[in-house]
Amino acid sequence: MRGDPFGALAPLLEAVAKNPLPTVVTVLGDDEWFVAEAAHRVGKAFRAAFPEGEVAEYEGTGNGVKEAVADAATIALFATNRLVSLDVTDLLRTKKLTADEVDSLLDEAGDAGLGAAPGAPSEPRVLERLARKARALAREAGAYVEDDPAETARKVTGRVRRGDRAAELAQLLGWPVDDGEAAETALSRLLDYVLRATPGDNVLLLRAVSPDPDHSALGELRRSLVARLFAPDDAARRERLHALGLERVLERGKSAEPDVFETLTERGRLTARAFLSELDRLVDTAAGSRVTAEAAARLVADERKEYGSDFVEAVAKRRFLEALRIAERLLSADDFTAFRSFGKEEPGAPAKKGPKGEAAFFPLLGLLAADVRRMLALKAALAEPGAEPSARRADYRTFADRVLPRLRSERPGAAPVPVDGHPFVLHKAYLASFDWTTDELIAALSSLADLDRGVKTGLGSGPDLLQSWLLGQMGSGLHSTLCAPPRRV
Repeated sequence: MRGDPFGALAPLLEAVAKNPLPTVVTVLGDDEWFVAEAAHRVGKAFRAAFPEGEVAEYEGTGNGVKEAVADAATIALFATNRLVSLDVTDLLRTKKLTADEVDSLLDEAGDAGLGAAPGAPSEPRVLERLARKARALAREAGAYVEDDPAETARKVTGRVRRGDRAAELAQLLGWPVDDGEAAETALSRLLDYVLRATPGDNVLLLRAVSPDPDHSALGELRRSLVARLFAPDDAARRERLHALGLERVLERGKSAEPDVFETLTERGRLTARAFLSELDRLVDTAAGSRVTAEAAARLVADERKEYGSDFVEAVAKRRFLEALRIAERLLSADDFTAFRSFGKEEPGAPAKKGPKGEAAFFPLLGLLAADVRRMLALKAALAEPGAEPSARRADYRTFADRVLPRLRSERPGAAPVPVDGHPFVLHKAYLASFDWTTDELIAALSSLADLDRGVKTGLGSGPDLLQSWLLGQMGSGLHSTLCAPPRRV
């Protein structure tokens, strides 16, 4: 793998650059960016060999497979070579519905404008794509939207114990969209074409990220020319990214000290998109023609501050698996100074560290407890008569213009909301508060206080007890009784 991270792609690049063209070529990989970049390079090689050729891209959802197959099978009037690229990721995955998947889908829909106040900006194309995905999730759960979007949403969210988000899912399921072919029909159509395709002017390029290795369709696709871009372990992923980083730096006309790439991958940055994003920042801000290891180390330290905020947000949104991953990264760094930007500089910060992870644990616990208090205060204020406008989960502009001023105003028999901060921060806490009951927030705050006492009295290490608390919030049953979570109702 050293030298060329796309070495496995070489046979495909050669095949699409000469006649007779292959009928089907396939790119499989474990990283979204690598697969997309590989498809781009195949298309580039094709265009270089056939300047008059055409390249078309399709998604494997809706009627994408039907349209792509029809396009690949159509011979142009003037015999123009054509490459048809089709994303079949969703067709080659065996999915198991999870709460995180539902949350991620609905959070993305919310960001795209679902449920926003009338006239607020939205992204209809994104919502249409997400609506198709929501309907696919419903089918996987054995529910059918045609029956009743609200009932379908209750069935789906009930499966993963996320009934609190049923209304959002119902709204997304009700979004007007053409479902297109069922996944089974689309896959059958694709495999039929792969088996019967005859040599001609067109190439069908299939691309998939992390397909199910036991998927029956892979056996049929192996009849085509296949490039497999997989790294078996973290060491191989690092080696692949280091080679990619060297290629990227040289393309930009610069050089890099050897430790730069290792620094960027040592904290688990093993996806190409994240790695290259950070590397590009270093290249863009380099004082000279050389990217230094010192600059990379500063970038890593600065980003720990962002991770603290990401951790708190993940917990607030009940994305506990994501929170576990972020916490592991933060605690392994074991750096107290990484959190000082979230509050006042603490002159009394310990100069000498205690057990592994303890230096980062207490600031992280403080950030989390502060956010729980913020959600609790907002929830209490919103429960007061006349405090909440008619719109639930108001968008940022509505919150800043209508909700927050009313909460902070003097009202008969009510106190202003006892939290300060930028409206953007408060808005995030406001949205998250709808996913918690008041009793849950009180119980969470109490258990965090118990966690703090447990560490200080020697009942366990901070990192271990925090991990147990997060696992407990997921209901895994692996948590300490000290940090037992509230039961969701």
